[in-house]
Amino acid sequence: MQANPKRSRKSRQRGAEMVEVCLVLTPLLLLTFLLLNLSMAIFLRSTFQQAVREGARYAITGQTTTTCHDTSIKAVVAKSALGFLNAAPGSLTMHVRFRNPTTGAISSNAPGNIVRVSVENYQYGPLAPYAIFSGKLGIWAQAADVMGGLPTLPSICLAE
Repeated sequence: MQANPKRSRKSRQRGAEMVEVCLVLTPLLLLTFLLLNLSMAIFLRSTFQQAVREGARYAITGQTTTTCHDTSIKAVVAKSALGFLNAAPGSLTMHVRFRNPTTGAISSNAPGNIVRVSVENYQYGPLAPYAIFSGKLGIWAQAADVMGGLPTLPSICLAE
């Protein structure tokens, strides 16, 4: 007496669908999260670049909202960064530096000096944990401009 060939074939293929789903779904999810992480890193970089550009534009106008020029510039950068630089780790990555154009030495915000506004080494962790990518990605952005000749410029609190 022979067994039903259709029945024995089904019993041999039981679980094959689950294995196929796992084999297809794993790379698909990996690729999806990789694209999400890449697009978030590009978004952060472009956001920070726009924020430091706004900070440099604000710096050359000589405006201030506080007693210190550099603190006001950092506030403008943080506001333009869509909240990513408001927390303590993010705010520590913002820098405002005034340089003498001839010597390159740290200087004041006097007319003719170069102001460089930067976000340095902002640490971005991936959205999904990867075994091959264990570290964090450092994101940098900077913009510079020449201080214009303004009648009175506010003081600098922290010379970097």
